[in-house]
Amino acid sequence: MRALTNDYKDCKIIKIDPADPTSPYGVMQEGYDPNDPTYRTRMFYLQRDGQWIDEIARSARPDSEGGDVLFKTSAEALELLGKLRGKPVVRDLPVSQADVKNYLARVGSGSSPQELLRQFLARYRAAKRKP
Repeated sequence: MRALTNDYKDCKIIKIDPADPTSPYGVMQEGYDPNDPTYRTRMFYLQRDGQWIDEIARSARPDSEGGDVLFKTSAEALELLGKLRGKPVVRDLPVSQADVKNYLARVGSGSSPQELLRQFLARYRAAKRKP
């Protein structure tokens, strides 16, 4: 079990859809929030503002608002990671039991965090196309 860090060596930068040359990137890290007294391990995504958001909280937000975890290039993601210092800041968003249940149902269907992010990208792009 590891605490969430701002160290780029602890992160995974992934091209969300490897088959799409225009696909954005995401920065993921598994660990526990350093402020969580229960040390509950979760998947976190780095937001463009330098804060981290856990996967369940991110998945509970409207898809149209999810662009804050997308980076146009891996260089853009690495540049932000290079600027982060000190203890990571985790975005504190309320998560309901229904949010947890919905997330676990998706994960229970065999979807990996990377696959869930690819599904999110498709929904995000569709939401952005709506008037």
